[in-house]
Amino acid sequence: MFSAVVPVYNEEHRIAASMAQLAAFLRSRFHEAYEIVAVDDGSADGSLAALRALDPSLRVTVYENGINLGKGGAVRRGMLAAEGDPIVFMDADLSTPLVELDRFLPLIGSGHDVVVGTRKHKEAHITRAQTSLRTYLGLGYTRLVNTVLGLDFSDYTCGFKLFTREAARSIFARSVVDRWSFDAEVLFLARRFGFRVAEVPVEWADQPQSKVRVARDMATSFAEVLAIRMNAMRGRYGP
Repeated sequence: MFSAVVPVYNEEHRIAASMAQLAAFLRSRFHEAYEIVAVDDGSADGSLAALRALDPSLRVTVYENGINLGKGGAVRRGMLAAEGDPIVFMDADLSTPLVELDRFLPLIGSGHDVVVGTRKHKEAHITRAQTSLRTYLGLGYTRLVNTVLGLDFSDYTCGFKLFTREAARSIFARSVVDRWSFDAEVLFLARRFGFRVAEVPVEWADQPQSKVRVARDMATSFAEVLAIRMNAMRGRYGP
């Protein structure tokens, strides 16, 4: 069975359409051998009610955090609850086209444990770009993560990542970051545990309703990257 995990926060206006589109795509690839795990992260709008009202034929299982833990906390809960193999997580706005999954799956089949999308590769196709400020801050964040954590990835925050069940269980059972730097922690742990990771250039479109608040979230993210390094030095992630 294939699992798709979708964190949800204040997505009332589009979540039903996104879930229907996702279910239709997965059914076209996997027939009935799929599940969708949606985790509502304390939405203040009608997102949870919209999820609960979905047709059961879509095969969506809904979890409720109750309070807003952060995207990392929502993704972790969904990844650990998912029963399939492999397991993908993606943003509720479907900013990366679902068809990109067709290029990810063969890499899992050929021995990779984790496959992640990148918008920073020359072969990536950006149909709607971010603002210049967000682009420059993102580049700075990537350099910071690579320097502090000793990694070499080009894009940490693209919300389209595929895992084998074994990798997902190992990584998310040990992850602790709940907010924006959870992606950096996930890839740090993937490398730390010896999983084989591939980056794949994807098509992507910025969504004007993004939940990112640049100044606040970037400042928090920088602090979280330093905390990841300290956690590793203190043995919090294990040997």
